[in-house]
Amino acid sequence: MELRHLRYFVTVAEELNFSRAAVRLYISQPALSRQIKNLEDELGVVLFLRQSDGLTLTEGGKFFLEQAKDILNRSHVAVQTLKTHYTNTDKPLVIGYIPTILQTFLGQTLHSFGRSYPEVAVRLQEMPPSEQVRALRDGAIDIAFMGNPPDELDEEFTVKCVKKVLIAAVIPDTHPLANESSINLASLASEKFIGMSEEKFPGRNDRIRDTCRCAGFMPNLHLFADSHASMIALVAAGQGIAVMPNEAEALPHPQVVFMRLHHPIYYARSTAVWRKETPYKSLDKYLKILFEYVQD
Repeated sequence: MELRHLRYFVTVAEELNFSRAAVRLYISQPALSRQIKNLEDELGVVLFLRQSDGLTLTEGGKFFLEQAKDILNRSHVAVQTLKTHYTNTDKPLVIGYIPTILQTFLGQTLHSFGRSYPEVAVRLQEMPPSEQVRALRDGAIDIAFMGNPPDELDEEFTVKCVKKVLIAAVIPDTHPLANESSINLASLASEKFIGMSEEKFPGRNDRIRDTCRCAGFMPNLHLFADSHASMIALVAAGQGIAVMPNEAEALPHPQVVFMRLHHPIYYARSTAVWRKETPYKSLDKYLKILFEYVQD
């Protein structure tokens, strides 16, 4: 049993609903259901009664909820005490990121950070948003840079918008509209659209639908990519068109065009996400640099 299993259990117990708990935890509902079932099998105790109108805690579940909350709280206090009182040197700063962000503000702030604090080592780990959230919870990374996180993350983490980025259409360079200076997204309403893996980019397809809804139609999402690079590759292969933040244009994109939209004018958010506890020295130093960038 790991601490994350206790966090999963506590969240489900608080919501008494797998769907709502999965949204809060930023994982898929089937994966969360499996984790709870595995926990029950490991303990040899049924923690929830699954009924048509929702979940209820068993007597064993109520007892375990109190113990799980106590364990999570004590582990949190222990870690924070160690970081605050027993760390003499700056530990490395570990950053999780999606690749579209690296060549924009992340690269700029890291350059400033390196000049101001050359003694602090920085480790970068490219990972999709779902893995970033898990890594934050497990303490494997210190700060995550992702696109539009679901609002529910605000309850668990500090979430700050660093930059607003225009949404663009991504079409093959052979498309009839490829030579236009800008287009109305509605002109692509009859096309097949490429979405993103819900497992790796939870909520991203809802953002795509929102963009298209502003243009007056619902997109036909028929393929789902597991990264921005594979999304671009599918467009280049003629498998459909896509909408994504125009900062993704910094990625290699042969045979596709990032097309500016004059309607709708729709923005994505590039966000920084970190744990709510008091930042340790290295992260605190980096946040000061980051906040200077945001103010600019």
